[in-house]
Amino acid sequence: MITAAMTVGCSDDTPTPPGGGLAPESFVGAAANDAFSAEVLTLSVGAESTDARWAGEGLIALSEGRFRFEVGETQPPAEIEVGTVIGLGGEGAENTVSETVGGSIGAAGQRCWMNPHAPVGYFTDTISVEEALRVTGAVVESLRGEIKQARMIDPALDTFEVELMPSATQPEDEFVDRPDRVWGDRWILGRLGGPIAVELTGEGALRSLEFEFGPYEPYSLFGQQHSVDHVSISARFAPADTALELDPPACQAIE
Repeated sequence: MITAAMTVGCSDDTPTPPGGGLAPESFVGAAANDAFSAEVLTLSVGAESTDARWAGEGLIALSEGRFRFEVGETQPPAEIEVGTVIGLGGEGAENTVSETVGGSIGAAGQRCWMNPHAPVGYFTDTISVEEALRVTGAVVESLRGEIKQARMIDPALDTFEVELMPSATQPEDEFVDRPDRVWGDRWILGRLGGPIAVELTGEGALRSLEFEFGPYEPYSLFGQQHSVDHVSISARFAPADTALELDPPACQAIE
């Protein structure tokens, strides 16, 4: 389920959106369409489970499946350093790389992209950065035309509660060739554990998403695979005043 918000008037019972009582689905879908068609947006994302959390910010082009994201705070500290995560396409780990400077590949001080053949920016006790960004893109993409129902829950805070159609989870396989989909990791949408909160600005633009799912099995490079009871994600959008430039460096590697 999904929740979105916008400034509206009130009625005695159910809040009524502006525009002559148009369905809430229309306002949520319009905001998602505008966000999806924007050339680039700023994006702040935080993920949290019972024992771990991380947060960061960057730029995203929703219609292209592209992003550049800088990971900031992680608690507890990640076993493998998490820094810049680059998304070159919305489907599959093959289109997401980590950016490093020097280190085990390239010359000292040389900027490099590396594809580790695993979720990038993974965090043992919560969702990886790569998966969190892709599932966030998948939510916005599905809000454009796959809303089963929407209900305004707080006109003062501009929020709706929205349920997606079952089709939003398809295809489950992120590597399936589906030209009608930009964003992958649809299987995670199948594990939504409650409403997704979608907040709109007073002008009807997409401001934020909040959703939770579980159980989730995070990628584990070391040790045995385990399940996390729940993972919550919050994502906040705003207009960007800089371009999203993803020029590939001379140094690129595949692990």
